[in-house]
Amino acid sequence: MDGGMFARLGRFAVRRRWYVIGAWLVLAMIMGSFARGLQGRLGQGGFEVPGSDSLTVFNELKTQFHQDLSTGLVVVRNGGLSLDDRAFRDQMRAIQDRVAAVPGVSTVQSLLNGPEAEFASGDGHTTYLIAQLTGDQNRQLFEATAVTVVAGCDVSAGFQVVTGGGPAFYDRFNQISRDDLAKAEQSSFPITLFVLLVAFGSLVAAGLPIMLAVISLVVTLGALYFLAGATSMSVYVTNTASIIGIGVGIDYALFVVTRFREELRLGRSVSDSVMMAVATSGRAVALSGATVIVALAGMFLVSIQAFRSMAIGSMSVVAVAVLGAITLLPAVLSLVGPRIDRLRLPLRRRRRAAAADAGVPSSGFWHAWAMRIMRRPWAWLGVSLAVLLTLAVPFASIRLGQSGPRILPAGEQPRVASERLAAEFGAGVTGPMEILVDTTKGAAVPGNDPRAKVEALVRRLQADPRVAAVIPSLGATGVVRLTVVGKDAPESRAAEDLLQRVRDGDIPASGLSDNALVGGTTAFNVDLNHAISGHLPAVVGTVLALSFLLLVMAFRSLILPLKAVVMNLLSVAASYGLLVAVFQWGWGQRLLGFTSEGHIAVFVPLFLFSILFGLSMDYEVFLLTRMREEYRRTGSNELAVANGLESSARTITSAALIMVTVFVAFATSRLVPFKEMGFGLAAAVFIDATIVRTVLVPATMRLMGRWNWWMPAWLDRLLPRIDLEVSTGSPGAVTEAALQGAPA
Repeated sequence: MDGGMFARLGRFAVRRRWYVIGAWLVLAMIMGSFARGLQGRLGQGGFEVPGSDSLTVFNELKTQFHQDLSTGLVVVRNGGLSLDDRAFRDQMRAIQDRVAAVPGVSTVQSLLNGPEAEFASGDGHTTYLIAQLTGDQNRQLFEATAVTVVAGCDVSAGFQVVTGGGPAFYDRFNQISRDDLAKAEQSSFPITLFVLLVAFGSLVAAGLPIMLAVISLVVTLGALYFLAGATSMSVYVTNTASIIGIGVGIDYALFVVTRFREELRLGRSVSDSVMMAVATSGRAVALSGATVIVALAGMFLVSIQAFRSMAIGSMSVVAVAVLGAITLLPAVLSLVGPRIDRLRLPLRRRRRAAAADAGVPSSGFWHAWAMRIMRRPWAWLGVSLAVLLTLAVPFASIRLGQSGPRILPAGEQPRVASERLAAEFGAGVTGPMEILVDTTKGAAVPGNDPRAKVEALVRRLQADPRVAAVIPSLGATGVVRLTVVGKDAPESRAAEDLLQRVRDGDIPASGLSDNALVGGTTAFNVDLNHAISGHLPAVVGTVLALSFLLLVMAFRSLILPLKAVVMNLLSVAASYGLLVAVFQWGWGQRLLGFTSEGHIAVFVPLFLFSILFGLSMDYEVFLLTRMREEYRRTGSNELAVANGLESSARTITSAALIMVTVFVAFATSRLVPFKEMGFGLAAAVFIDATIVRTVLVPATMRLMGRWNWWMPAWLDRLLPRIDLEVSTGSPGAVTEAALQGAPA
């Protein structure tokens, strides 16, 4: 058996199994101790666009006006008392004094020491105070919690007090995220174990994939603890790494364990079965993992730290899962040996299961299904394409936006505070537009009066029907700040239209194009959307090109990788369409228990593309690897497709069902972005494992015939080789030259 590097790796894992297992256990214990502190090192933001106007304004507000998004909001209402009543004022003074005494709170502003008109609602029963927090990001979370506690204690009857603001929002976001993550893991593992029991029929075999997934995730989270100390990491990284790590860890182990059991049933020894499993399925796992990592690496082309941190987390857990699948898992398999079928459950007939597990080509269901598809390939191709393209239609109207307090469950204080402010003071008060004008620039030019131009700009803004108020203030260095409170929510289309009018119309018309910068919540969202859409072609192109190149080197074919890329794009587009229909259009609000914000979370589509494209390649690699083995054995394209599907479809279906189970568990999150991510991943994997792998692949393989295996000889000599098969020297095997030759 010439298995190359992977067979030698399997041999090493067998001979040094105790050292391998011991090293992994020590590593898992060490990293597990550090993983507990990861959440405290993650940052709130990371979505800022370097060099954008919104980021410049954000930084200037901190330096010139000593204000930023790090504020605590306390909203106070009493339906029976007005703001002029002494009892109301006394209660506000008591709350303000307690909040001001919280360590880390520098200033507190309210109607008691600020513009009363700004802090008074229209009905005179609601007001709010602003607490400026001074600690770092992690410290602000504690400060926000303290503000929430002290603001709500010793409140007289009739008063309703809720707290909000950026730090309070992220504090609740982190807590809910951790709780939902734990619940998702607890609910997904029992279901995953059941699916594995059905797939393997043995409790021992079913437990190994879960073991690999847990160890891979623990090691990765521990490693991310150190990475978060060296670079900024987003709060999203824990969930993204967990959802990907559990899925790929179980999938990779499933394929290796399945091949090990096949080899045992073919009469090989335990050591030979381990080496064969690593040399075949282990090699395919490594290629699949490399494809996923390449796809995720495309996110580095977007110069936004949150995307890069999510890519780092996901790439890390995939790399650790691959390493575990080709080192730790083989070592454990060599220990378990034939006992892998112990504790069998009477879930299926053994004879049929043994034949399927041994990969023996037969006239089973999947063989018959493939032959049925290949008898009418054009019809099946047309139907499947029609379904995929129909599902993808809503994708054309996708709209991206940044998440706000509304993604929290109903009743959470930051969400209630935001909604109450919007109801009493106008929707725009939760995220006003900020315009900074440098009046010193050009002031020395004769006839140029920047202050007069600012006054003209204020008049134009006040005349806009979607502007509720314009509040001017002056900075220390001659910078004028205009706080523009709109009538629409900052995430709305109307707010984006107002921003465009100000940037492209009001400011140039006032002669302040060189003096003014526009920031605020809406500007931040728009700048982020432009940055993502501007880099998206480069990301997609890079991922497609590198994935295509990897598959060409592996399969020594031009047609197979091209079809794989096209079909993966179709499944991703279809899942995007479902995502838009359910979450942006709100078709799934009542069923999934959320409130649609009218957009998709800004990080979700780009992240989904990278991970989905990589995950789709998992099934493509395993399916085509078995088809290629059969083609080398038989020389018949039709038999290769039917036998390859028969020997791998059950495993792929089980793997896909596990993936869907894991992703659906994460889709039950109470936080909309994670709900979107879990739903999108589950939908894409389901579509890929059903319509694409079981219909499109057999149909297109039949239509292309021997062209599937064609590759120009000059290109074959030029490209490095990634062998997917182990040479067994079987007589009558189709030669590599015949595989790559032009079809007869």
